[in-house]
Amino acid sequence: MKIQMHNGPTVCTDASHVKRTRSRSSLQQRFLVRKAIPRDLEVLVRHRRGMWIDLGIREKAVLDEANRVYRKWVKSAFKIGSFVGWVAETRDGLEVGSGCIWLRAAQPRPNLKKQVQPYLLSMYTEPRFRRNGVASLVVKEAIKWCKKNRYSRLALHASQKGRGLYRKFGYSRTSEMRLNLQRKTSR
Repeated sequence: MKIQMHNGPTVCTDASHVKRTRSRSSLQQRFLVRKAIPRDLEVLVRHRRGMWIDLGIREKAVLDEANRVYRKWVKSAFKIGSFVGWVAETRDGLEVGSGCIWLRAAQPRPNLKKQVQPYLLSMYTEPRFRRNGVASLVVKEAIKWCKKNRYSRLALHASQKGRGLYRKFGYSRTSEMRLNLQRKTSR
């Protein structure tokens, strides 16, 4: 995939990696990735809901509540500067994907210069635009932003389907563990 870098957004100009069964018009599709602004809130909420649906959460009441909480959280995070996002769109302005970074506090440790760690979250591409490089463009922008702001690492939790994308950028699995405190244990 060829990526044109210039002063504006990153642009995917080649879709030769897309399966040959796709129509010629989708092969020629071009995408822009721009920084999200508060006005993009509903797009980010819609995409996050799509992400949860893809992960198997389909109960409307649960998704509606998740939307409400996320919307409130993003508004607050935008205001205090702990949230950065990107929206991928077609040349016609159709929002086809997005991803965000949450700047979360990190405990002091050796070789960590900042007590803030960027965390990539809410990555989503509309189904009919998948396998066209949209998510790659968003990840590239997130990485570029982190490097520009001198962060030493970018963490995330990847779904099974997303792991290949992140490996392509050099991500590796870590030894993080988790305990679900809402489940009864055998002890």
